[in-house]
Amino acid sequence: MTKFKLAFFNVKGFNAPSKRCHIFSLLKKEKCSILFLQETHFKFNKYPILSHSHFPTWFHNGSDSSASRGVSVGFSKHVPFQYISHIQDNEGRYILMKGSIAGHTYTFINVYAPNENQVQWFKDIFSIINSFKEGTVLMGGDFNVTLNPLIDSSSQRSALSQKSLTSLRKLLNTSALIDVWRTLHPTTKDYTFCPTCMEPTIDWIIFSFQRSNSSLVWEHKLAPSSYLIILQSW
Repeated sequence: MTKFKLAFFNVKGFNAPSKRCHIFSLLKKEKCSILFLQETHFKFNKYPILSHSHFPTWFHNGSDSSASRGVSVGFSKHVPFQYISHIQDNEGRYILMKGSIAGHTYTFINVYAPNENQVQWFKDIFSIINSFKEGTVLMGGDFNVTLNPLIDSSSQRSALSQKSLTSLRKLLNTSALIDVWRTLHPTTKDYTFCPTCMEPTIDWIIFSFQRSNSSLVWEHKLAPSSYLIILQSW
């Protein structure tokens, strides 16, 4: 079966050529196959040409109303990705893309979630996902919420109520999706966002049940002013 590495990276702005060059060099060195970038700050339909020879194929979603959003998905030249279809919002919050690799169908989902009205937003997007998804679902990004504050945040607190968190976990269950990091590391405390001592885990990597098995290998590394998560599957 096809083997590839997935990189999930909140780049906090991707318009500067020098920054793009640095990040592309890092991801190429890590031998990444598929890139999920959040907070690119790209404007809708005004995307820069990402002409990196190792990552030639890109799909973007940006926003006209805010310069702090934007998501992109990129493919290495070594990935024989065949595009089928995609959908996206008009706020630069998500992109859902369907395609095939080596005869297998995948649904790739990249998310940069809001930090308000979250429960309703997640209900809406999971409804869209369930009507669009096909084959193996690979979903990740910046979700701006901790699923289990007791182990996902050093403060053990969440801005959402326990009822709301339970509702989010049920959405994952009913969509046949699981949090890969927490499944492989059920008691480990490790964080992806560290603005203060609270250090929450607000970034999720989610797989459909049929692909979440012992063949998944997790590597977690911090990059300057951002986070980098690399997942290897086959």
